[in-house]
Amino acid sequence: MKKLLGAMALLVSMAVPASANAALQQLSNLFVFGDSLSDGGNSGLVSQAATGGALTFPPFPYYNGQYSNGPVAVEYLWQMYNPGNTTFTPSLAGGSNYAIGGATSGLASYSSVNPNVPAFLQPAYDNLGNAWQLNTFAAQSPVFNAATSLFAIWLFPNDVFYQNATGMLPGTATGSPGGPGDVAALIANGVNNIVDTVLGLAGAGAQHFLIPNMPDLGKTPAFRGDPFQSAELSFLTAAFNSALGTTLTALDAALTSAEIVQFDTAAAFARVLANPAAYGMTVTDKACIDNLASGLCNAANWDQWVFWDGVHPTTAMHRVIAGEFQKAVPEPAAIVLFALGLFGLVAARRRKLR
Repeated sequence: MKKLLGAMALLVSMAVPASANAALQQLSNLFVFGDSLSDGGNSGLVSQAATGGALTFPPFPYYNGQYSNGPVAVEYLWQMYNPGNTTFTPSLAGGSNYAIGGATSGLASYSSVNPNVPAFLQPAYDNLGNAWQLNTFAAQSPVFNAATSLFAIWLFPNDVFYQNATGMLPGTATGSPGGPGDVAALIANGVNNIVDTVLGLAGAGAQHFLIPNMPDLGKTPAFRGDPFQSAELSFLTAAFNSALGTTLTALDAALTSAEIVQFDTAAAFARVLANPAAYGMTVTDKACIDNLASGLCNAANWDQWVFWDGVHPTTAMHRVIAGEFQKAVPEPAAIVLFALGLFGLVAARRRKLR
């Protein structure tokens, strides 16, 4: 019995490690590198600066210069750990959310060539990709407690849109411009950029990473109406997600000083689309913003819609994703309770033997 209890003590010591790979116990800082799915207002701030405050893009009814009708997933995630704390803000407002709409995983920004962005505004977004975000982080050189800081990296859809619009790869996370490339080269470039982002941030002291993969573009309202285009984008999504997952698993094993938590965005969306009622939603195939004028979508029911526009989720869907993010980040309490439960079983057995 003493040997068994000794083994249990060892289990607890292993379950609650003191190393850099220990679970994130609280969230004192959230650093985000991404695109419109995580943009907390940087897009709007760029447009305001470019127009002397005359225009915010994306405009109303988009929320606060962001690509949804309310807060996005990383903002909800911050609030789940820090209720009422408003210090998590866009980097252009002095905060730690570097994400900006149109950002690719490399140098380029799709917003600089996106026909939905006014032509006079496109130059303001030139080269505001992931490389710009990393350079901004490096220039700010923020002080953070690595044990309680999370680094989220969520990129790649704009790589697809940029390559489709220009025929060019979007460049690298280290700032090199891209050249011509096919889909295979695009995927390899995107995966390499995310790896380089992790390595660069780990070199700056980051220990905890959350890296969601790409949502299935073929299932979004913008593309699902065209069977060929939908299938093509779903295939590309699956290929990228597979390559990213395999690479990050190997990187996580190699980085003994850091922990990479992968999140399957495509699977999370698939669950909601397959059973929307379980999440309080009813409309999965249309964009809310396209149905505001008719009243089909309105402030009273837009939390029942999955998509705000052709490719971006509603804030209600962002809230769902944030909840899934929180579940994905390891909870030390669960590990401790498991170990204590085993101790309880041993103690009960010991009493029986008496």
